[in-house]
Amino acid sequence: MSRHVSNDLKRRARELAAREQIPYSAALARLRSSRTPANQPTDTPAHKPSRFLLPEYLYVDLPAPDLRGARPCDACAGSGLDAEGRTFAQESDGGRPPLLVEVVCSKCEGCGRAEHAEDGCGHPHTDPDMDDGLYDEDEETPCYSCAGREFNYVQAVVSDDQGEPVEVIYLRLPCGCTADRMRVILGDLIEVAG
Repeated sequence: MSRHVSNDLKRRARELAAREQIPYSAALARLRSSRTPANQPTDTPAHKPSRFLLPEYLYVDLPAPDLRGARPCDACAGSGLDAEGRTFAQESDGGRPPLLVEVVCSKCEGCGRAEHAEDGCGHPHTDPDMDDGLYDEDEETPCYSCAGREFNYVQAVVSDDQGEPVEVIYLRLPCGCTADRMRVILGDLIEVAG
């Protein structure tokens, strides 16, 4: 379900997202809701979820790709993420809020660059064949699961109302090694899931 978003609301959502380091879609959902007073805390530690009226999501701030002077992708402006700011909720276990995962830019495949260098971009892509030489297999990495990236790419399929697949996307799924940085943010599932 999509609703018209005024330019002023978009601007305020971008400012809120930058100020609180949350996804644009979550900031937009928060501003659209009249149930969250402006002077109340808007996020809580992951180990102490609150019981506000708005749904809660676990979220991990992940660093933007290091472009190293390369021209940014014109679709995502160098963020490596979907230009529309789409995010999806992945159910968590143990009664914890769902994990909010971000959709990867389909044009640059996550590296944030307009051109892909022959010898690798220095940042992982959704296509592992583009990452030849990115990681030294002999070198010990801080995390065995993600090789120090702090996330892994997971393929997903978006379906229409009848359950028919309409789009293949990639999600940037935070690795378990980032669990100590998880925090709870508030949002509206309809808006957040896009």
